[in-house]
Amino acid sequence: MAQKVTAMDIRMAAALAGQIENVAQFCRDSGISRQTFYKYRRRFREDGIAGLQELSRRPLRCPGQTPVEIEELIVLRRKQLIEQGLDHGAQSIVWSLQRDGAAVPSVSTVWQVLTRRGAITPQPQKRPKSATKRFVFDRPNECWQSDWTGWALADGAAVGIAGSLDDHSRYMVGLRACAGDADAALVWEVILAGIDECGIPSMSLSDNGLVYTGRFRAYESAFETNLRALGVRTINSAPFHPQTCGKIERSWKTLKKWLTARDPAATLDELNALLEQFRSFYNHQRPHRAHRGATPAEVFHATAKARPADRPVPAPVMVSRHTVGETSGYIFVAPYKVNVGLRWAGHDCDVIRDGEHITILSGTALVRSFTADPTRNYQRSDKTTRTYRTREPKPTS
Repeated sequence: MAQKVTAMDIRMAAALAGQIENVAQFCRDSGISRQTFYKYRRRFREDGIAGLQELSRRPLRCPGQTPVEIEELIVLRRKQLIEQGLDHGAQSIVWSLQRDGAAVPSVSTVWQVLTRRGAITPQPQKRPKSATKRFVFDRPNECWQSDWTGWALADGAAVGIAGSLDDHSRYMVGLRACAGDADAALVWEVILAGIDECGIPSMSLSDNGLVYTGRFRAYESAFETNLRALGVRTINSAPFHPQTCGKIERSWKTLKKWLTARDPAATLDELNALLEQFRSFYNHQRPHRAHRGATPAEVFHATAKARPADRPVPAPVMVSRHTVGETSGYIFVAPYKVNVGLRWAGHDCDVIRDGEHITILSGTALVRSFTADPTRNYQRSDKTTRTYRTREPKPTS
């Protein structure tokens, strides 16, 4: 096959050889086609040496090309998203412009514009393998994923951030931070806040961290004990397999990118305020690719919620705080007086009520979990045996 790009010396020979007996043989020897030979001869006769230069192959008109003002808008929006610490890929740019009512081209066109402007560096080695099956639960509250990650305050002090995410909708049900690494109190505070807002889940999925499980250490963590009392089934990922909790793991990248784009929090209170801002943005404003642009909140409220398996009938879930009487040893959970014992006198207890099922906790310690007897106003202790003090006999003289 004859070459399409012709060397300058061959072009000159083709153009200047006015008398060639065998054009076909000359073209074969030179490695060009006869069309190329006559093209350059014609150009030389019309324009001289300048006619032998390669001409641009760009068409004179490109009616389908993206207008320059649209390209500038795409590049500007990408810059704005990066500065705000938000997702800035082609799909995210399209969703962002659509929310502003702008007329935008397709995702592939945005990608081509960004590539042409040098905003994207191709990295084919990072392309993930296509999954053959997508693992997602069918209903909200059917499973919550829980995990924690490390962060730092403005002065470099280490903090732990714990969060829980609904597997079906990606709704961030709770997000809190504490000094140092995440502890049992923090992870339970996150779950308690999630229950107060979203209800009790049917299942909890976490990794094998000490704050979540003691299955490899021959004990049951407070996290497991309390969830079991609420009727929640707890499961854990395989060791060294974070993909099982991939949804909550991936959310940390989004969170840290968002936090990095803002001034570092100087105190724990400031950081928790930022986390609540992020949770609102993540749940109600950020379009999610897995939901084709819908927000987690829209997906969470679109389907009936799952419940603990032993209490499938929907009932209002209420979370409240009560103080145990100093002398009585009971708390009032309307309309019941619930006996918890003088051991807990003066303790501020969190009460989770799911219909007639009542669970009482003091911090992370389970105080009592039972189903109330609606025929009785006073809910007696669930102890089956009582211990009485006996008077010692007087010594004989």
